[in-house]
Amino acid sequence: MIGAAGGMGLWAARHWFAELDDVTSITLCDVEPLTDDARKVLSDAAAGIDYVRAGTAGPSGLSLVDWEPVRTACDVPTVPPQLDQMDLVALAVPLSAIGAVMDGLSGRVTPGAWLIDMASVKGAPLKEMLEKAGDGVSVVGTHPLFGITGDSLAGRTVVLVPTESDDGDLLGWLGEGLAGLGANTMQVTADRHDRYMLIAQTMTHFALLAFGDAVTRSLRGDESLEELRQFGTPPYLAMGNVAGRLLTQNHRLYASIQQADGAEQIRESFARAAADLASSFNRGSLDDIEAEIDGLADRYGVRELSTSTRLSELMFQSGAIDPGEDTVGDDS
Repeated sequence: MIGAAGGMGLWAARHWFAELDDVTSITLCDVEPLTDDARKVLSDAAAGIDYVRAGTAGPSGLSLVDWEPVRTACDVPTVPPQLDQMDLVALAVPLSAIGAVMDGLSGRVTPGAWLIDMASVKGAPLKEMLEKAGDGVSVVGTHPLFGITGDSLAGRTVVLVPTESDDGDLLGWLGEGLAGLGANTMQVTADRHDRYMLIAQTMTHFALLAFGDAVTRSLRGDESLEELRQFGTPPYLAMGNVAGRLLTQNHRLYASIQQADGAEQIRESFARAAADLASSFNRGSLDDIEAEIDGLADRYGVRELSTSTRLSELMFQSGAIDPGEDTVGDDS
């Protein structure tokens, strides 16, 4: 697991792969050392775990240095790992690092091995992986559609993106393992995944950041977010809490998502819609504004409105999140 000192890499190592019956050992690899908190997370894992630091990729590729076993509920590994002996290599690194990581892995992954990534964009990473993995290496893309809170895959969704390099064995193993852990899976093409993620992720994050920016700029000198929270309606609290949560996450990750192919156009689409709606509301009568809202409701459609109403009602009934509650994760 490359990129496993924290974030989704560490979470997946512990709560996904270490939970599979046919996974007996996991090597964590990162440029950062394992923290005491990370070791605590791994302490009850039902797999042997060791850690290596990713050294500088030289003429012979990525080097694994500073090996150490990690104490878990299983037997401690006694032999340093070798890249060419790995059955599965998983990349949980930032989008901007995938090219460099694959340069370091080029020629180091043994034919017959499996290679996956967990990036929130699929087209560019899979292209890098397919070009540089080498002959005989099966490549499949994955994208966990959730953050790293909680300790189970049950009820969560993982996207699987097949490639022509896999004969179905890797895709089948991933699907069966995830199903056994209670997860849902979707199998889609890279293009379709990336198109929907521009809306579900890039636009959503941008809208939340814009909302947070507008709220903080709207406050006067004697006003505060803390006092505003006391006046918060359920919709404000929902948006405010999620915007604030986003700001506690990995800012580099969210910056990279805003640099995805097509991100500029999707932001322009959001800004244009907001400007058009504001202009219409500014010059329109009460009836005109109502008609705009009616039109948007029609575009959503009865089925989507029914689903949204039911799920938002459940969210509102659960109550506002306590601002002191520890809910920090690593949403993608």
